[in-house]
Amino acid sequence: MSISDGNIIIVFDGYCILCDNFVKWIAKKDKDYKIHFTTFDSIYINKNYSEIKLKNSVVVIDSKNNLFEKSEAVILCLKTIGYNKTLISTLKITPKTILDIGYSLVAFFRYKIFGKKKICSLPNTIISKRILS
Repeated sequence: MSISDGNIIIVFDGYCILCDNFVKWIAKKDKDYKIHFTTFDSIYINKNYSEIKLKNSVVVIDSKNNLFEKSEAVILCLKTIGYNKTLISTLKITPKTILDIGYSLVAFFRYKIFGKKKICSLPNTIISKRILS
């Protein structure tokens, strides 16, 4: 599957409850259906992006096959759904190092704080044609 210009794929930890809720929230806000979703364990990722492995970061793939991680990935998600421009501008002018340290802290403790699912899965509230299995 090729990604249309301006569209993205979010690759996330399907075991992570925080990640699951982030994906549900993004999908609900994505009124133009510009975002597709998959997990690190999916056949799609193993077949097309074998270099992407489960890590302490969401990964976003854009239409030019660029990979974004941590704060850059979150900012791109927010930008794609047309979220609050003031917040996005503030995040963009904040040093990436500071944003990534904050991201890494949350990612490191995500299972302890929010919990972990027993099986890797995608939220069932996402329309199936937006899921890359």
